[in-house]
Parts: sequence; structure tokens; C-alpha cells
Amino acid sequence: MKSVLLCNCGTLSLTKQEEHKLNTFHCRQLRTILNIKYPTVIKNNALYQKTGETPISLAILELRWRLFGHILRQAINTPPNIAMTKYFKTKGSKQRGRPKTSIVTTLQQDLKSHNNDPWPTRLYSIEDLDHLCDIAQNRSDWKHLTTAIYRSAQAEMSVNVAADGH
Repeated sequence: MKSVLLCNCGTLSLTKQEEHKLNTFHCRQLRTILNIKYPTVIKNNALYQKTGETPISLAILELRWRLFGHILRQAINTPPNIAMTKYFKTKGSKQRGRPKTSIVTTLQQDLKSHNNDPWPTRLYSIEDLDHLCDIAQNRSDWKHLTTAIYRSAQAEMSVNVAADGH
């Protein structure tokens, strides 16, 4: 079930509300599998512990950064790299309203939420993209960066779950 749910999720740029909806759906499916019905109550942390699962949004984050690493290691003239370069080179007029959630803004938020000195904490310019490309060429460095991002997201999520009481 999880593999079907995660199919091509590395390309998604989700808002916090959409991530919450996916996590809620995942917990509901886990409760269905364990045959936990209404009068019985189980907190999400206990549910994840009992099943050995993690929140689905963390799996999506991991897939997103794994895919981004593959893209950065590809040749510069591939369509994903051309699109990323154009994204940072175009300085057009802004549209009215809230900025759209794109894969780049999602990656920026992931980097911003983690603060480790040896790794870049931003993705706002072509220079930042080039720096990340250099890191991605060394797979062990890329693995360290993605692990740090994953752990900070995991810690942030556990704090949010504890605060919500779910």
C-alpha cells in the first residue's frame, strides 16, 4: 500500500496542509490494517511505533531529496537541469497573491528548516544551485546532507506531534 501511495511522490511540492492530509490518511490506513476502531484510541506516535512506520511526509521528503540528487548529478543539458537554471535566471514580474508552492520553494523550506554549518542552508540563486550540484557529485557528502535534512524534519515533526497531543 505504501509503495503505491509513494509512487512518483518525489516530484510533489506539498503545502503543510497537504502533508497533514497525507499523514492523516496514512494513519487511518494503518489503523484499518490493525483493526483499530472507534472506541479504541491510539496516539499517532504509538501507532507509528507499533507498526514500525514513519509519517508519510518524511518518506516523501526523503524521496524528494533522493530525486533532486539524481537530477543534480545529471548533465547540465537535461530538461530538469535546464528548468532549474531557468527558474533562477528569470527575474520576471511577480504575480498577485500568495506565491505558488513549487518544488524549488519546497526544497528551500527543507533547507531552511535544517541549520548545519558545513552544508548550505539556502537555495535562492544559481550560485546556491551550483554549490548543491558540487555537493551532489560526491555521493557520501550528499548522503550526509540529506540525512541531516531528514533528521531535522523528523525532530520538527516529533515536536509538532507532541504539541498537538496526537
